Amino acid sequence: MSTTVTEAGGRTSAARRDHRRYWRLLLAAAAPVAGLTLAVTSALTPYGLGDDDDSAAVAAIAAHRGAVEANMWLGVLFVTTLVPGAIAVLWVCRRRNPTLTAVAGTVVLLGFLSSAGNTNTDLLVLAGLDKGVAPGTLATLSGAMNGMTVVSVALLPMLIAITLGRILLGVLLWRARVAPRWMAAALVAAPFVEFVNVTGGNAQPAIGWALTGVGFASATVALLRMRDDEFDLPPLPA
Repeated sequence: MSTTVTEAGGRTSAARRDHRRYWRLLLAAAAPVAGLTLAVTSALTPYGLGDDDDSAAVAAIAAHRGAVEANMWLGVLFVTTLVPGAIAVLWVCRRRNPTLTAVAGTVVLLGFLSSAGNTNTDLLVLAGLDKGVAPGTLATLSGAMNGMTVVSVALLPMLIAITLGRILLGVLLWRARVAPRWMAAALVAAPFVEFVNVTGGNAQPAIGWALTGVGFASATVALLRMRDDEFDLPPLPA
């Protein structure tokens, strides 16, 4: 098939649509993955999320090493799709609510990017167990790492993003009406379900992140409904 060249030396609109389709479908696929992945890892974690008993956590990791190793691999998927998923939500809302998109996007993207600075003590424990380090020593090291000021500073933006940020994104999706509103409501409810843990254990955190995945899937719905030539249009007039 021949390619027509424009006066500016670029490709035709048909070729540009092919590129837009790639990005549109890539973002559609990535949108719900991080939330659903963290739901699985929360369910697989063998110790209570948020518990302060480092010795119990080390003992649980030693007893359920297969689950923790699976979480390590799932963590790679989570990290690589978290920011693209947020971008997908922001992208489908930017035309209808550019100001709120900018506010929510700043909070969420800065917070999600800061997650790269958070320590993974489960990996430390696994490595120590492989090398024969005593469980008591590993519990001390794990507690010391979590108590470091730099870890707390790195964790704060992430905590803001997964609480306030998810609520803002849910409100943004509700107002933008790019997908069924019950999906936006699921995203607004997610942080409350996760942190107001009345049942104890990891069931509510897992449900909270599953709801996050459902909320982010709003972007998947919107992007799959979208035509290629709508993908990069400017914001609608106020």
